[in-house]
Amino acid sequence: MRILHYALGFPPYRSGGLTKLCTDLMLQQKIEGHSVAMMWPGQLCIINKRTKIKDLGDILLGNETVKSFEIINPLPVSLDEGIADITAYTTDVGGEAYGELLDTFKPDVIHVHTLMGLHNSFLKASRDRKIRLVFTAHDFFPVCPKVTMYRKGKICSCVDSCEKCGVCNVTALSLKKIQLLQSSLYRILKDSFFVKKIRKRHRDGYLSDVASDETVKPVGKPEDYQKLREYYFGLLKQMDVIHYNSNVTKTVYESVFDLPNNHIVSITHSDIKDRRIIKKFSDNMLRIRYLGPMGGAKGFFLLKAALDELWSEQQNFCLDVHFTPTELSPYMNVHNRYSYKDLGDIFEKTDVLVAPSILYETFGYTVLEALSYGVPVIISGTVGAKDILTKGAGIIVENITPEKLCSVFRSLTIGKLRAMNAAIVEKQPIMQIEDMTKQLEQICYGWN
Repeated sequence: MRILHYALGFPPYRSGGLTKLCTDLMLQQKIEGHSVAMMWPGQLCIINKRTKIKDLGDILLGNETVKSFEIINPLPVSLDEGIADITAYTTDVGGEAYGELLDTFKPDVIHVHTLMGLHNSFLKASRDRKIRLVFTAHDFFPVCPKVTMYRKGKICSCVDSCEKCGVCNVTALSLKKIQLLQSSLYRILKDSFFVKKIRKRHRDGYLSDVASDETVKPVGKPEDYQKLREYYFGLLKQMDVIHYNSNVTKTVYESVFDLPNNHIVSITHSDIKDRRIIKKFSDNMLRIRYLGPMGGAKGFFLLKAALDELWSEQQNFCLDVHFTPTELSPYMNVHNRYSYKDLGDIFEKTDVLVAPSILYETFGYTVLEALSYGVPVIISGTVGAKDILTKGAGIIVENITPEKLCSVFRSLTIGKLRAMNAAIVEKQPIMQIEDMTKQLEQICYGWN
């Protein structure tokens, strides 16, 4: 079969869970013998504004190759920085170019992984040709231009009305900056020392800002952002199937959209293997691991508050993190950024993984990664990966607070950790990339 994916691009230009799932899925589909390609939003030209598709030939994924089609002059890609100029993100052009691509590649199914950068005319051209459209909800971008629905230290209370969208989206990058970020030059320089330093400084400041400044001038009215959401609703309604990777994702989408044709299929990636073992736990030191960023949305500051309180009572634990916190506590061990090849060593030295997100997480790969090594988990009720957690394999903290989390840590014993580890080894399913691919093809693509 012929499968065309739409995503943000290939590594190393793009990274993150969306890119990881898409590229791993494409590789597995190619191994299965399918013809696979990715179309992605590329450069925005200064002079020639005409949309066209550039065939970049074959891109190597593992030991396989997939075709790469770059959209020249797509819509801007805002990532999680926000949207201010709504017109620039809803312009509809390029129908002829998309039609030519579809007539040439002739896909049997189109798997859309994001609405960022995507023209409505592409979906129209696909539907005109009766090509099956599948959308995977990797994040909440169609609901919230900032993606996270997180403001002032908690989940936004006015998602329905878009009342505060004009304030939240003041962080939106200018179109000139986005033009630079989508340029071919930036793709070359992105991983240079100088550019990486600038990116880190920007992201550290962006993620550590846990409260919106209410004094700033809004960049739009609530009705503007309601119209933007309606625009994305119009795109989603053209999909034949919506793929949710968790009940959390489905619940959030259904709180604002009526999308009846949907299925929940859990996710994984190619680096997750079944490595469950019976672990040895120390009697005198609890080793806690947090694999998220420093930002408040993922719960780091909540976790720090919980452990600061616990430290005032007992000093028999440590917290391992992979960034440099702005405020170090005595129980913290700071490590460099990690890659998938480091996970074996990381989880060998971990007694429990904590994912204390305040925001809604559509899934949460780190939870499955920990379980795949036999490591018990403590997660908040907003983490989508709670769907896969077998009974006894971890602890879910609903309506998480520092006090609740501190109480959970306070109650941990060697016996409880051993029982959770045993439950993981004996009963916890560890989904492999082959299984996920088959489920997506059968349930969402409609293939036998």
